[in-house]
Amino acid sequence: MNYKILSEYPNEDLLAKWNDFLANARFPTHYVTPNFFVDPFVRGGERFVVLAFDENEKIAAILSGVDDGRKIVSGLFVRPQTAFRKDADKRQAAGTLLAGLKAKGGERLELIDLHSWEQIDEFKDLDFLGERAEGANTIIMLDLTKGADRIFKEFSQTRRNEIRKFLKQNQVLIAEIENADELAELYAIHRDWNERKGNEPDTFESFKLAFEQKDYRKIFIAKHDGKIIAGSYYRFCAGGVIEYAANNSLVEYQKLRPNDLLGWHSIEWACRAGFAHYSMGGSHLFLRRFGGYELKTYHYRLDRSFLRIHNLKENVRNFGLKTYRNLPLSVKTRIKQFAGKVR
Repeated sequence: MNYKILSEYPNEDLLAKWNDFLANARFPTHYVTPNFFVDPFVRGGERFVVLAFDENEKIAAILSGVDDGRKIVSGLFVRPQTAFRKDADKRQAAGTLLAGLKAKGGERLELIDLHSWEQIDEFKDLDFLGERAEGANTIIMLDLTKGADRIFKEFSQTRRNEIRKFLKQNQVLIAEIENADELAELYAIHRDWNERKGNEPDTFESFKLAFEQKDYRKIFIAKHDGKIIAGSYYRFCAGGVIEYAANNSLVEYQKLRPNDLLGWHSIEWACRAGFAHYSMGGSHLFLRRFGGYELKTYHYRLDRSFLRIHNLKENVRNFGLKTYRNLPLSVKTRIKQFAGKVR
């Protein structure tokens, strides 16, 4: 096998090979499509993609990521950015991806940090440290080949009752966002939501670009009496995986369950559109009530720094998180309050 490192949108010949790969890959997602190079929400460094080619010059594996000069990072537990062709030799493909990553980073490279939808023992054989997702890092995944009706039956009883109730009341309209006025109205909700959460909102320019990328992204909105009260955002690879990316909603209208209705509408749409899998992008209770199964993704890390300083930092961080989780709730609350005052 051989590799190619790409730092810009592919030419026509490579694009055809890329699309053939996506049609024959396990878990092909938005961030392993060519649109990765023009996506408005990729941050953290220089974007790049490593393509592993087999002896027939077919793409066997893809990894996308960012390079900040010393570290290469590819994805998160809840959003892996690697994919393998279904019939690929994973050992060779994994080795080829690693060779490409090392070539991309060069002598300055200290850390390779990547995530995968599936266990790849070959990465461990290549000196990576590996771990499986646990707790909040796991994903609820829906098998869309079951069809919308069967998926609905697998929702929790509470979720089914709420959706039936509010569909019958017909107070909330769910639809795809259509125009600039609706986008501006939704962006105001986005800003309000992030201010309440203490987060930095995305720019309106990023919002607008995502709205325009209709081949890779979808935005559904919930309206009550003509007013937008919530919106959910999705990214996808056609025919592959659709991912629930985010949601913003107005607190005073949550009693109408707009987010439940948005979720159900998006699942119905995804089934009609021919997607294979629906990733909830997390596993907290709201998401679990949509049924599906818990998927544990994988994290692989190769520390090339002097004294393996990145591994040491990761071990300290993991120890701190484990210690925090075991603290009494009252102590956790005081820590959060103190952290808020410090900010």
